[in-house]
Amino acid sequence: MSKTLAVVLALGVCGGAGVAAFAYMKKPERAACVRIADLCGEKNGTKDDLDRCVEEVEQWRKVAGNEPVDKGIACVDDAKTCGEAMGCVAGAGMKGFQNVVDDFFKGLGKGLGGSSK
Repeated sequence: MSKTLAVVLALGVCGGAGVAAFAYMKKPERAACVRIADLCGEKNGTKDDLDRCVEEVEQWRKVAGNEPVDKGIACVDDAKTCGEAMGCVAGAGMKGFQNVVDDFFKGLGKGLGGSSK
């Protein structure tokens, strides 16, 4: 009976670790970083490299907004080559930059006493 309990507990721990690992990898930012590394042949990346990539994507989301980042991640997910994935990143970056510039001019207009649309 105790052996059965030990096996059940071991399977529970392994299953819990598997669920945690799945949740860890399921994060869209993380999946996009892994996909780019895979498409571009980066086999020597470390967990720190992956974490840094995810942090950069999350920071860009804060600056540029959800729409360009979400579109970029979806594009990377569908990419078939490294070049295509890099194009996805560049396109999302340009769209995000456009959002930043638009917001800048909105703020400038408000600061100059213009309308507050």
